[in-house]
This record gives sequence, structure tokens and C-alpha cells, in this order.
Amino acid sequence: MKKLTENLGAKITAIFFSFIAFAAVLASVITIIFLLDNDCYTKTRDEVKTDIMENRIGNGHIYNILEIYQNGESVENYCNDQRIYYTIEDYRDGGVLEGNYTGQSFIVQKRRLNLTTYEDRAYEDENGDMQWTSIERSPISITVYIPREALSGNGQLLLNVVDTAYTLRYAVIWILGVSALVLVVLLCCLYAAAGHRKGGVIALNHLDRVPFDLLTAAVIAIALLSASLIDAVVYSGDLFSIVILAVVLSADYFVALGYTLSFATRLKTRTLLKNNIIYKLWSVAAKGIKKLFGWVRYLFKNIPTVVKTAIITSAVGLFQFIIIAIFTYYPVTRTFLLLLFTVLDIAVIISLSILLKRIKEGGEKIAAGDLKHKIDTKYMYGDFKDFANSLNNINEGLSVAINEKMKSERFKTELITNVSHDIKTPLTSIINYVDLIKKEEPENGNIREYIDVLDRQSSRLKKLIEDLMEASKASTGNLAVNLSVCEAGVLLSQTVGEFDERLKAAGLTPVVSIPETPVKIMADGRHLWRVFDNLMNNICKYSQVGTRVYLNVSERDGKAQITFRNISKYELNITGEELTERFVRGDKSRNTEGSGLGLSIAKSLTELQNGSLKIDIDGDLFKVTLAFDTVKEEVKNG
Repeated sequence: MKKLTENLGAKITAIFFSFIAFAAVLASVITIIFLLDNDCYTKTRDEVKTDIMENRIGNGHIYNILEIYQNGESVENYCNDQRIYYTIEDYRDGGVLEGNYTGQSFIVQKRRLNLTTYEDRAYEDENGDMQWTSIERSPISITVYIPREALSGNGQLLLNVVDTAYTLRYAVIWILGVSALVLVVLLCCLYAAAGHRKGGVIALNHLDRVPFDLLTAAVIAIALLSASLIDAVVYSGDLFSIVILAVVLSADYFVALGYTLSFATRLKTRTLLKNNIIYKLWSVAAKGIKKLFGWVRYLFKNIPTVVKTAIITSAVGLFQFIIIAIFTYYPVTRTFLLLLFTVLDIAVIISLSILLKRIKEGGEKIAAGDLKHKIDTKYMYGDFKDFANSLNNINEGLSVAINEKMKSERFKTELITNVSHDIKTPLTSIINYVDLIKKEEPENGNIREYIDVLDRQSSRLKKLIEDLMEASKASTGNLAVNLSVCEAGVLLSQTVGEFDERLKAAGLTPVVSIPETPVKIMADGRHLWRVFDNLMNNICKYSQVGTRVYLNVSERDGKAQITFRNISKYELNITGEELTERFVRGDKSRNTEGSGLGLSIAKSLTELQNGSLKIDIDGDLFKVTLAFDTVKEEVKNG
């Protein structure tokens, strides 16, 4: 196969036989069209001949006689020259108006019936001016009689062609199929061998080095010239015209073959696009355009977005105005352009709105804490894309910062837990030994006093450690939470009852407001009790003596609110958010006992139960509000 693709003799032989096959295909196609056009597959040979002679020979003489008759010239002279006979009859009564047929033998007869002719006549109008009018003459019927001797030349040739084509009407189909198959195979072999030279290389010849666009233009020009020549000779029907047609089609085949072979070679050598005049000109122009657009892009990128928007809007508006102004005198076109520009403007506005909405929603999700969200920058461009990428980068930075913060919190939590555990063990020993010493009842009073101080301070330290560990667990969510339906009012009443003595000792009067209808919430009773306990401890420690403490349970808009209000005995120069931080106390002088963890633990425990804790400070008024979703129907555990 390799030897065949590189053999010049084999290529020439393939080209020769491909041309023979092409000629056979072309001749077969023309023959089949001719046969189908003349119904050669459904009519007999004589019927076909008769139709062809009448339609192709008789019609020509009919129209010539009609034209001669209308012009007032001698029809008989024409028929004598053509060696044919004719009659012209009045269509209405059948009377012979003119003719030379007297019963001679003929093989072709063609009749043209009911033809109306007109005669131009002059007359004077009322003003004496000459006018012309067409007067209808008698409707006529023309019949021609063509004897055999009149069929010499083209007519006889046509009959011979019809006779041969009719004989081969079925064989030509096989000839078409076989020649088409041979042509396809030979062309495939030629395209496969295109460009191949000895040594296995693919090289360009002189034709392949011609710029492809120039070669294409030349081929198109040849095709147009060939079409003109074919159109000029196709209706002549003489032998010379047929020869010219064959030569033109043969030349066209070789031109097309050379063009397609060159195309195949260029594809193999990857020179199809590069070897073009247009490509070379575009390459030079593209470099300049690229530099220009680079400069414009740089300039455009460094101006404010508002200025960009103004420039683009003005440019688009000016362009639309110019286009519409050009078509001012074409109402339909102007209306169409107005509708088109309106649709385009709306589409642009909608697309910009979609981009802004996508950025806005992405920003809202990031602001809400969805640090994994990424704004889709697909189909974005310009400042929109830059802004979206900036938000994504901010999101990534926040994720990194939060991860570092969480690592730090986990480290601190682990440190507090470990240290608290390490302290708790020796502290327990100290407390136990203090209890043992207290049971010995030492004689020295000072020793007893010292033991009481140790007992009190060790208990305080134990409480601090317990608070630290609970605050650490609550803030990290490491506490087990078992949610169930609880009545907020009942739990609040129990808490007030537990603190009744401490409230009296502190000189505080509780004012409890609980609705008659039970307010049910989903909460962990143990943790909610600890929240209430911390808040009530805070009230007992820091409330002004002789004041009222307001405790309230209410339900509004599907939310249960539990409020604790008291008057502080200390000046509160601090925000509610700061008070919920660890180790922060409202008593800046630290005159009271406390770790500063009570409110922080209460807030963490509330949030673990899907609730919220809010602190409001107005002067000396201290208010804590707990909010939970209410439950209309009891939810069964498990």
C-alpha cells in the first residue's frame, strides 16, 4: 500500500480511470434524467418517440408559424423551407383559412387549438389624433405535418438517441451504480495518496503552495465560467455543442480533482489555514488590534465603575440612535430596529440584574456564616467577576481565620479542662482533710477560725473549677442535650420557690407573672434549671436592696419569652454583650464573690437548647430575656 501511495504511475492511472468513471456516472445520470422526463420506463418505444417528436419538434414549428402568421408574413414560404406541411383553420367553424397540406404522408402531427390572435389597427379620435388599438381576429387552430425527410439533422439525431437510450434504460442503472462505486474507491485512494512522496514524506507541490483562498477564488471563477458556457450550449442540441459540453465538464472534473487533492495535502501538512492571504493579513492586523485592545482594556480597567457604565451606556445609545436615524425613511425597518434594540436593552438589563442578584445572594450567605459558599463566576465579566472573586477570597480568608480561632478555642478549652482536672484532685483532698480537722475540735480558737476560712475558700475554689469546666463544655457543645416538652411557667415558679429565702435575705421582692395557659417549649429541663439558677444567683448578688424583681413568662408570635428584671446595686458601665463574655463581672470593684462565668454559662446553655439569651441595660435597670420556640402539641421523646 505504501508503494502504491508513493508511485507516480499508479496515481496517474488512478486519475485516468477516475475520469472514465466520472464520465460514465455523468452520462448515466443525464440518461436516467432524460428517460424519466420522457416516461421511458412506463411507455412503449413508439409512444416515447411520438411524444418527443411532437413536443420537441412539432412545438418549435407551431410557435414559429404562429409568430409568422401574426406578423402577416408568408407561412407557406417558411414551411416549404422546412419541408413540412401546415393548415390554419377557423376554430369556430373549422374552415381552412390557409395551408399547403393536401394529404401527403407524415410521421409527426402537432395541433395547436383555440389560439386567439390580434391585429393592430389605427383610427382617428374626436380630436383628430391617430390612435392604435388591437382588434381580435378569428380564433385559429394550427396543425403541422412533418414527413420523415424533414427529420434530417438534429431531429433524426434525437430519434437515434431516444432509440439507444430506450434500449439501455435498465442497463444504465447498473452502469451508474458500478461506475459510482469505482469512482468513490479511486477518489479515496487518490486522497489517501495525496502529498505522499518517496521516502514516506508528505510534501507540497507547486499547486499546494498557492494561497488556498486565492486558489478557491480561481476555482469559483472557473465554475462560473463553465456554468455560463454550459447554459449557452445546453439548448443547442447539435453535435458541436455536445463536444463543447463534454470538454467543459472534463476540464471542470480535473479542476475539482486538483483542488480537492490540494485540500487533502494541506490538511495532512497542516498548512490549510496558514497558507492564506486573508490569514496572513489577519495575523498582521490581529497583532495591532491586540495591542490596541490591550491599551484600551488597561485604560478602561483603571477608571471607576460609574464612569465605565456611563461610557458604555452612552456608546450603546449613540450607536442605536445612528442606526435608527439611517433608516428614518423606512418605517417598517425603523419599527423593527426599535423593537430589536428594546429587546436587546431589556435582555442586557435582565442579565445585569441576574448577576447582581447572584452576587447579593452570595454575599448574604457569606454574611450569614455559610463559609463554604462560593459565588458562581461563570458567565460573569468585568467588575462583576472581580467583585464576586473578591467576595470568594474574603470567604476563604474568613474560613481560615475562623478555623484558626476554633483551633485556639479548642486549645483553651482543653487547657482549662486539663488544668481544672489537675487542680480538682488535690483540691478534693484539701477539702476532705479540712473536714477531718473540723471533726477533731481543736482547743485553740484561732485554729478553728483558720479552718473555717480554708473550708470557705476551698469550697469557693471548687465552685469556680466546676463553673470553668461547665462553661468550657457549654461553649464547645460537648454537653449532652435531651430536649423534651417543658412548661416554662412551672419551671420558673419552682425556681422562685427555691430562692425564696435568699431573696428575702437580700431584701428583694419577687413579682412573678405567668399566664394561665401553659407555655410549652422544647428544652432540657436540667440545663434550663441551671440557666434559671445562674440568673437568680446573679439577681440575689447584684440587685439593689429593697427593690422588686420582675419575673415574667409570655407567648407572642410562636415565641416563648422568659424575662428577668432587677435594679442593679452597682453602676453598669458595660454592654450586655460584654457581660456574657467569660470572667466579666458587672461589679468592677469585685466586692462580691463570683467567677464572672454565670451569664456566659447561661447563654451557652440556652443556645444549646435552640434558644436565645439577650441582655438589655437601661441605666441601673438590668433585663435578661430568654426566647424559645413554643410547642403546640406534645412531642413524644424517642
